[in-house]
Amino acid sequence: MARSEVLNVYINEISPRANWIFKLIFEDILGLGLHLTDDPHVLTSSGNPVVNYSNTRIDGIPSVIPAGLLSETGLRTQQIELRVFKDIPVFFHTEGGDLPFDPFSMAFYLVSRYEEYLPFKPDKHGRFPYTESLAYKEGFLNIPVVNHLAGLLKKILLQYYPDMKFPEGKYSFLPTVDVDIAFAHLGKGFIRTYGAMAKLLLRGQFGEIRSRIRTMRGEARDPYDNFDFISEVFRKYDLNAVFFILSGDPGPFDRNLSLKNKKFVALIRELGARADLGVHPSYRSGDEPQRVKTEMDRINRISGKNVTKSRQHFVRLKFPDTYNNLIKHGIEEDYSMGYAETSGFRAGIASPFCFYNIGDEKETALKVYPFMFMDSSLSDYMKLSPDQYVSTVKPFIEEVKACKGTLCGIWHNYAMADDQEKQNAFREIIKLAAGT
Repeated sequence: MARSEVLNVYINEISPRANWIFKLIFEDILGLGLHLTDDPHVLTSSGNPVVNYSNTRIDGIPSVIPAGLLSETGLRTQQIELRVFKDIPVFFHTEGGDLPFDPFSMAFYLVSRYEEYLPFKPDKHGRFPYTESLAYKEGFLNIPVVNHLAGLLKKILLQYYPDMKFPEGKYSFLPTVDVDIAFAHLGKGFIRTYGAMAKLLLRGQFGEIRSRIRTMRGEARDPYDNFDFISEVFRKYDLNAVFFILSGDPGPFDRNLSLKNKKFVALIRELGARADLGVHPSYRSGDEPQRVKTEMDRINRISGKNVTKSRQHFVRLKFPDTYNNLIKHGIEEDYSMGYAETSGFRAGIASPFCFYNIGDEKETALKVYPFMFMDSSLSDYMKLSPDQYVSTVKPFIEEVKACKGTLCGIWHNYAMADDQEKQNAFREIIKLAAGT
């Protein structure tokens, strides 16, 4: 996004937190140039627009009174009281400024995932449950609050500086696919194949047995092999998708094929020729982080590409450990910022951002792309029927379009299988999201 104006921000103390969150709001979301300074002369001598972020209001200059979070280091339980201001849920209330709260402290708290560093009761997979989040408890999980705060700040700046120019933001859509189980029947090996056959035989599912035999003989397409269909839908709308490959060793929660399997290897190469590839770090890597490097190397070797994108299998994301490990192994973009069990804006934002490590109190180069919904969340956790998928995700699509953000959704090849209703829902969502 081209920078059309330089905005001066006066602040008493330029902390790493302040530097990160002001850049995110004014540069990344609003498209302005930013000059953050602790020199009070900028308030009277600058020829550029100015924001005063200090405890003293100054007439003629937009002023925000700090709540204090940006000048702190480390963690503590924050006392949060939610109110509503111009239809936006707000907290970190202050008095005397143009706003009755501190939007920068508020944005820092949400986007940094401050609450996920604090003690919480994890779910059975060790994850931060969405029910523990402030956004869920206070009813704003379905709102990209930080983007709304940026829009509110833009309006205030235009009240003081009517001639100020802002570049036009641009909505984008980034579809992604997790390849957790490439094939239903093919390439499973003797033990897995005939173990499954034995179970079907005991259940009297003879039709399913015949179907598997036909697939293994090459007489029928594997039901999970719908990659041509998925790619064709993406190609129809000229979308650049990312396929995340689970390349970990088989285990109870890691059920993909071995990368010794020729069909799986061929599939990875085909997908790499059509789209971007990312690593889908295995469930086990959440407990044994050194596995991520091995899993990346496997994909690199097969595809001939250098994988720099990642999404955690089962969305097993722990702050700051997971991201520190990804950075260590050369990952540049992560797509795990969302909840497995529901849709919504986990970080309160509909725009990509650089991960801020509260443990080290520093901004990193790891770019985080939040996702808003996932097909398995809709079906397995939210228990929706396919005819409810479109109406459920449509409000998220509209929210992201309205704030010129980046929409990211997750699909799984196995989740659609041979289900025509699910495939139709996929087509409709892609069409809706791809439209301007």
